[in-house]
Amino acid sequence: MEEELVFALLLVIRTTCPAGRCSLCFREPLFQTQPWETMADQATASARPPQHDGIEQEQDQPDYQKLKQQLEMEFNQKRAKFKEIYMSKEDELKRQTAVLEKTQVELSSVQEELNEARAEMDTIRAVATLSESTKQEAIDQVKQQWLEEVASLQAIMKDAEREVKLQFQQKLEQERAQWAQYREGMEREIAELRRRLSEGQEEENLENDMKRAQEDAEKLRSVVMPMESEISALKAKLSSSEERVKELEAAKVKELNHVLEAEKSCRTDLEMYVAVLNTQKSVLQEDAEKLRKELHEVVHLLELERQQHNQLKHTWQRANDQFLESQRLLMQDMQRIESVLTSEQLRQVEEMKKRDQALVEEDEKERLSQAREASEEDGTEQAEAVEDSLLGLSIEESHLSHSINSSLHSLDTDIPARPESSDPYKDSLRRVQSTDSLGSSGGLLQPHGLGGQNNKAKSASQLDESDFGPLVGADCGGFDNIETSSISSLLPGHFLLTKDQEKAIKAMTPEQEETASLLSSISHMTDTTYLPPSGYRMVSESEWNLLQQELKNAGRKLGRRCDMCSNYEKQLQVIQGQEAETRDQVKKLQGILRQANEQLERTVNERQEFEDSVKQANEETSSKISELKQKVQDSESVVNALQQAFSQAKRNTQEQMAVLLQSREQISEELNRLQKDNESLQGKHRLYLSLQLQEDFQMPTTVQELQKLVLQFREDVVSARTAAEHLEEKLKAEILFLKEQIQAEQCLKENLEDTLQMEIEGCKEEIALESFNLTLFKQTASGQDMIQDDRMLSCLVFVVCFDVPVQG
Repeated sequence: MEEELVFALLLVIRTTCPAGRCSLCFREPLFQTQPWETMADQATASARPPQHDGIEQEQDQPDYQKLKQQLEMEFNQKRAKFKEIYMSKEDELKRQTAVLEKTQVELSSVQEELNEARAEMDTIRAVATLSESTKQEAIDQVKQQWLEEVASLQAIMKDAEREVKLQFQQKLEQERAQWAQYREGMEREIAELRRRLSEGQEEENLENDMKRAQEDAEKLRSVVMPMESEISALKAKLSSSEERVKELEAAKVKELNHVLEAEKSCRTDLEMYVAVLNTQKSVLQEDAEKLRKELHEVVHLLELERQQHNQLKHTWQRANDQFLESQRLLMQDMQRIESVLTSEQLRQVEEMKKRDQALVEEDEKERLSQAREASEEDGTEQAEAVEDSLLGLSIEESHLSHSINSSLHSLDTDIPARPESSDPYKDSLRRVQSTDSLGSSGGLLQPHGLGGQNNKAKSASQLDESDFGPLVGADCGGFDNIETSSISSLLPGHFLLTKDQEKAIKAMTPEQEETASLLSSISHMTDTTYLPPSGYRMVSESEWNLLQQELKNAGRKLGRRCDMCSNYEKQLQVIQGQEAETRDQVKKLQGILRQANEQLERTVNERQEFEDSVKQANEETSSKISELKQKVQDSESVVNALQQAFSQAKRNTQEQMAVLLQSREQISEELNRLQKDNESLQGKHRLYLSLQLQEDFQMPTTVQELQKLVLQFREDVVSARTAAEHLEEKLKAEILFLKEQIQAEQCLKENLEDTLQMEIEGCKEEIALESFNLTLFKQTASGQDMIQDDRMLSCLVFVVCFDVPVQG
């Protein structure tokens, strides 16, 4: 609130300043006039009489002065306070603006870091997805190989199982045949026993039966012991087969680990290749952007050079027109001079021309000798070109001199014919149609002027006539070694003119027409006029010298090299060379850009093909994974069903084994009882024999005693017969029991075989499940290691590719 009040007071002071100046200007006092109270007192005092006012003013003046000083002091103090508050607020505002700018800079830097982090996260995610896809491909491939190997192992196990079954079946058939033979033998023995019992051989039958019972027991033992040995052998084979399966699985696991390591190495190589491709793509894109920028700059420079070229072309055309105008004026002056010369003067001119021609021939010979010497050093081809150019130049100069001689001779002989041949340079002015504006006459002008630059302009610039138009090539350097008074130094054959320029030069001016009419009138008067003798001059010596001096000056002016033309030629040659260099650079840059674009297209196509193949492989692997999952579920359901059946069969076999054990105990008890009975019977027989031997048997002497003995024997026979029948029934019961026992043991054996087979299959399935769980566990462990390795590898690739500083 205090700050708001301070700002409000400042605004009020600013708006109500009595001096009309700003209240923030604290350097000058604000009150240069009296305060409002003094002004009011003055206003009230103005209504009083003047004397009274004067007295009161004198009395109140010190009070007013004091009040004024006090008010000014208070106001100055308040103004100082306001100034301090204002300055503090301004400092605080500056600090706040500085802090705000600093926070904005920090915010922009944080935003840039956030964008960089997002870009890094995107790249890391891309690398992670690529590594995950490659890892999944490797896992799927290993799973496929493992499934193929498991299928091959299952086929091998099925073959082994089939072979074991066949062996067991063959053994069982052999045992069944043996038991059938044994049964037939037993039946034969029973029939024989019955026959013997019917014959009354009781004692022998009992002994034979006991022997047969012992033999049967021995046979049972001989059958049971091999079965136990076979069972132990089968258990040993089962353990050996389990060990072999474990060894095979260990070998397969080793091979799978080797394959996984190879896949890891291949994946790392593939990731490095992808990273290299990405870096190459980024580098190529940067190069393409740089080339585009350079191409744009070159195009811009080319446009600027074209503009300068057009400007230079216009200036050249203007200079050319100016030069042609000056040439035309000089030719008119020469024609005027020739029109006033006498025959003596023309003869002197001819002599001077011959001397100049001789000098020119000497110079040409010197040039030819120099050119031949240079050609011996540089090559025969350049020498021939120089000779041809010099010969052409000499021929052209001879033709020009001949034309000048003929034109000068026509002044003496046939003056009326002058209007037709008034222009001595009619045959020398020509227009050249060529693609090269300056180098078209380079073969003729090689020793002079523009052609003296070693034909550089001709090879560097290939400009059309449409760009520059037909130009005028003035060879001014060829007149350095010729006397300025010679008319032959004016070689118009070196000027290249357009048709319009030739027409402008050849057109007769009114002055030329007057001169031609005057000469025609003079020519008509030559027949009647007096001809002076030879050597006589129409003009005085001084005038003749003046004419010769003017003629020399005119030749010197005509033979002088034009500075503007030479500068324009040099500039044009430089620009043409620069333009040729820029064109070469543009062509090179275009070729480089084309190659970069082709390489970029190839990399993009390769990357697209690689992405398509990766997508296709991912789809195939996903379908295979779904199929494998379905197969695993089916196999799990089958395994559960087999486990239930196995448990049920196991319970049944255990119950049957318990019943068989009970029956075996009963049989063993009955066998012991029979052995005891046999032993007791054998002991009683011996006892009876001993008793009979000990008894004093006396043969009966009478019939009655014999009858008694016979009756007693009959009673003994009846009792023995009853005992034999009882024994026979007992033996039959034992035989039936033994048959049932044999059948029970056979059933037990079959059940044992079935149970052992089921146990073997269950063990195989358990082994397969354990191996599957082991491989899955190893794969998951290796997958975690691979994920960690892939993350580390992707981070390293990112650091290498983007030069990211590693922290921690």
